[in-house]
Amino acid sequence: MADTEQGQYHYAYAVASEKWKKSISFCVGWTSIAGWLTLVTTEGFFAAQFFSAAGVVGSNGSYEIKPWRTYLIFLAILSFTTISNLYGNRILAKWNDLALYWSILAVIVISVTILATSDKNDAAFVFTNFSNETGWSDGTAWILGLLQSGNASPPLSLIGFDAACHMTEEMPSPSRDTPRAMIYAILVGGVTGVAFILVILFCLTDINTVLSTSTKMPIAELIYHATGSRAAAVVLTVMLGVCFINGTNGCTTSASRLLFAMARDKGMPFSSYFSTINPKTHVPSRAVAFCFVFNVLFGLLYLGPSVAFSAYVASTTIFLNVSYALPVLILVIRGRDVLSAEKRAFSLGKYGYFINCVGIIFVGVTSVFFCFPAALPTTSSTMNYVCVVLGIFGIILAGIWTGNGNKYQGPVFAVILGVDAQQRRGEELVIPNEKNASEISTGE
Repeated sequence: MADTEQGQYHYAYAVASEKWKKSISFCVGWTSIAGWLTLVTTEGFFAAQFFSAAGVVGSNGSYEIKPWRTYLIFLAILSFTTISNLYGNRILAKWNDLALYWSILAVIVISVTILATSDKNDAAFVFTNFSNETGWSDGTAWILGLLQSGNASPPLSLIGFDAACHMTEEMPSPSRDTPRAMIYAILVGGVTGVAFILVILFCLTDINTVLSTSTKMPIAELIYHATGSRAAAVVLTVMLGVCFINGTNGCTTSASRLLFAMARDKGMPFSSYFSTINPKTHVPSRAVAFCFVFNVLFGLLYLGPSVAFSAYVASTTIFLNVSYALPVLILVIRGRDVLSAEKRAFSLGKYGYFINCVGIIFVGVTSVFFCFPAALPTTSSTMNYVCVVLGIFGIILAGIWTGNGNKYQGPVFAVILGVDAQQRRGEELVIPNEKNASEISTGE
């Protein structure tokens, strides 16, 4: 992995042809930024909703969930994670490690608890019973349910793989550690996500009660229904809420690093303002502040029609997945021989082309299905408007390109060579010769 915070838009620049590398990397970069900014909102509101659900359970229903109350909880969480990113840079790495362990612990504790206390469905119900009330064909309903469950299972296990990429300039061995972190995230998220879904299915004996809960979070109602204890339900629901606070913190870190990198490359308005590092905290403070303001404003969508906020949240997965797929698609089209021939710390070897193709197909198919409404027939209040969000993003992206495209020259040359990262870590400055400067090992 090249040790720059640009992540996939750096990779797109490295593997694209000379004619297209500027425009393609610009689009990939802003698509990734959009994904991470919206993911901050998504994680933050998940946390707020879990804490609201805990309030309902703990108060025996006397606490009433209202959108403005949930929004205020979201603001408190967003403020906490923003302050942590501004002044807690030294502990972020350890925090992220603890967040991983906390997520695994939460899944294990909740799973063991509800398995031990609830009535059970049999294996036939879990693995063979199929209830389709969506109006879609069984095959389409199965795919939609699979995608929705994969992204709803803690902690959003099908997206956010690139988080480690945006911290590479702060890693001692990014070429080795970044690919490992990405693979471990997929393995841990996939295994815990699938296991948690199976546990829920075995314990989901009263579907109507769980789905009609006043907590607005069915998992909280399921825990209370299983344990019969308000105290236990509150504690376990709060554990899930903390998972998403950790997620909000990590997403803020990734989003701010991406914004800083794009500003450093003069790819956004007021680049000189947002491309600075606080000399005391060594953090891109203005980029962190931008992330905070963005989410305060777009979080207001939660107070409006639910379809607007749902479309905004749904766009997260599409933005991120497209940003992952485009560099790989370019690599497949141009051929994997555009990668450096030098030995890399991580390589897919002879399986690279096959894995690349599978990834592209997966993203293409799932991105289309994420635009489908959850059920048929649709009304104005049940339609999936994520395509509208994507269209608005396209217009904004075109505007930014019109205003800053002539200034944007791609990732900073010194950063591509590893100069800036070496200086940050206090290493001896080593500049490769110009001939090999474009041979960036992406580990794709």
